[in-house]
Amino acid sequence: MTVNPSRKHLVLLGAGRANLQVLKGLARQTTGDISITLVAPHPYYIESTMLPGYIAGDYTLEDVRIPLDSLVEASGATFVPAHVHALDPATRRVQLSSGDALPYDVLSIDVEPAIEREHAETLMPGSRRNALFVRPLENFVQLWPQLQALSHERALQVAVIGSGVAGAEMAMAVAHALASPHGTRVTLIAGHEPLLEDHPPGMRRRVLNRLKHLNITLLQDRCAGMDGRALQLESGASLVCDAPLLAQGNGAPAWLEQAGLLDDESGHLLINERLQSEHHRQVFVVPEDAPAEIGPVLEANLRTAMQGGSFKKVPLDASRLRAISGGDGHAIVAWGPLSLEGREVWNWKDRRDRRQLLSLFKI
Repeated sequence: MTVNPSRKHLVLLGAGRANLQVLKGLARQTTGDISITLVAPHPYYIESTMLPGYIAGDYTLEDVRIPLDSLVEASGATFVPAHVHALDPATRRVQLSSGDALPYDVLSIDVEPAIEREHAETLMPGSRRNALFVRPLENFVQLWPQLQALSHERALQVAVIGSGVAGAEMAMAVAHALASPHGTRVTLIAGHEPLLEDHPPGMRRRVLNRLKHLNITLLQDRCAGMDGRALQLESGASLVCDAPLLAQGNGAPAWLEQAGLLDDESGHLLINERLQSEHHRQVFVVPEDAPAEIGPVLEANLRTAMQGGSFKKVPLDASRLRAISGGDGHAIVAWGPLSLEGREVWNWKDRRDRRQLLSLFKI
């Protein structure tokens, strides 16, 4: 792989929303003194907020998975289909699964939250062999139709392992999608902490009621292992399970930690208000829970890092508006202490999600 040494080299690791917003901005205002490379395992973007709708049958795969080629071409970037094996901020190089060592002047990391197989296997022996991992999303959307097909042959016992919104949305979508024709049952194993305890009480109450409406069993327990026939729980109980879905990510990929970009004790990113690494100022990292609209500010800061100027503070405050898909054209939304639910709420969420996705790829 060759890089023009006369131009600054911007490398974007991951096809996350913020990095794609950067590409879009560069496509609108190209500059000849910047060389751009996008590294991602697959040439697609999958909208995670619409994934439960795909599982529930409200969207086709083409609705939620968009090819990257038009955006890459418009921005003048080079696309490298590869996984990251290692990052060395000291020498400013990224080691790729292709065998290439990719140099950079400025690096933007916006990767999909990881479910590390080795870590999951340590916590839940047997998961590497028996669990259906929701991430990476590209792999999951290829495997999901197989589980659907199996549910049309016989009733299944499905367990969704995951806390928070991700676990609840996945359980509700799966329960709706697999209920017919044989009555597949879904159990949500959500950990020891009360489900959605950090959400407004009204929203939490509505989600719990929705789980009951869909006949989903909620267990405040943790999975301690699996053998292909049953799950072993920390409480000592055993749960018969045909298909365990692991929806709970465990944070950043191992190479990010090995690069020294995380706090050793908390595992949190060591970044400032500009999204810069505290120790390597040419590295920018997008947090997993970053708001959807930070891309333009990230783009401005990346340009500043390469060309000079003033940095901008990135708005990382979470929106007070929260929306959760409930399966079967149903959604729940909360604004502060106020909450609503139903089909009209789903229709609003559907319009919003489609509009945001369209805007992301419209040059």
